[in-house]
Amino acid sequence: MYKISLFFVIVVFAYGCSDSNSISNSDNDTIASIDDDSNNGSGSNNSTGNPINWIVPINTVNGNFSPFPLAKNPSFTRAKDVDFISDNSLVAMVSFNNEVRVYPYKYISRFESINDVMDGKNIAMTYCPITESALCWDRNYKSDLFTLRASGYLHFDNVILHDKNSDTFWSQMLVKCIRGKYAGETHNTFNFIETTWETVIDNFANALVFTNSSVNNNDGNSKSNGVNKDIRDGDGVFGIINFRSNKKIKSEIFAYQFESFNGEVKLFSKNISNQNIIVVGNEELRFITAFINDRNATFTAVNDQFPIVMEDDGNNKWNLFGIAVSGPRKGQQLQSPVSFVASWWSWNQMYDDIVLQN
Repeated sequence: MYKISLFFVIVVFAYGCSDSNSISNSDNDTIASIDDDSNNGSGSNNSTGNPINWIVPINTVNGNFSPFPLAKNPSFTRAKDVDFISDNSLVAMVSFNNEVRVYPYKYISRFESINDVMDGKNIAMTYCPITESALCWDRNYKSDLFTLRASGYLHFDNVILHDKNSDTFWSQMLVKCIRGKYAGETHNTFNFIETTWETVIDNFANALVFTNSSVNNNDGNSKSNGVNKDIRDGDGVFGIINFRSNKKIKSEIFAYQFESFNGEVKLFSKNISNQNIIVVGNEELRFITAFINDRNATFTAVNDQFPIVMEDDGNNKWNLFGIAVSGPRKGQQLQSPVSFVASWWSWNQMYDDIVLQN
């Protein structure tokens, strides 16, 4: 067990973005709705940044309530028709019912939250370009349907998301409400895969890629917390969050480095809070992901059949999204623990207890 204590000094440069490439929309998808009502709603009254409103120390929160434009109803282009994203650019992939959607960080970072509906599921694909962390949120919470947007506030330099209707503020990396009626409560997330555009174009040519023309061609409609990048400064660390029941004790992180998955697809098993967790990844393909082993099966890694990455002792083969592509469980999808890749320093700032896995 090791404690990670690597800190970085961050120098954030002002960013001005331009894009000479136009993006065409295919399959008659609608162009995303881009709204900017940052001067309306709760922000002008009760969302004032008063220290008593936050459940985290006020000195860890900076910025002000200045919501980013709201991005919803995104439009898409087939991956095979996109020729202007560099191979090493990072993207998030989400898959339900064999449909694959790709959200390049380059385009998410201008809004930091994209509200979407996929296979009947209300999702928000979020990305913080400062902490280099992405997360796919379930927008349904109790009786509320969230529409999440970057609030303008940061917690330890990580995006704080806001839902206007419930007037709640959510820390992305804590996956927790830190202000509002759900303060202290954690939220549900969906599995997503962080990887490179090269992996997408080589293996998922028919995937739908988020290419909102309003985002791409009208920079005046978007904001940025000073950065807009789609290539990680370092390798990053994949962390699985173990939420502790005692709210006074911070959750712990089980952290995996890409170098542990070099050479081939590798698989590790871990018991976290009495749940058997499978961690699978490959450094060359640039992905690490985790699933809940719901039936305590024995899993082994599969090589040379990508996107199939593992099989179990029940004769089922599973792809990198945790979907069974053959066997008795064909079509079923494994659930995932809350897990994602973020920069080393941001994990250190956000959590005290980080356990590095070998």
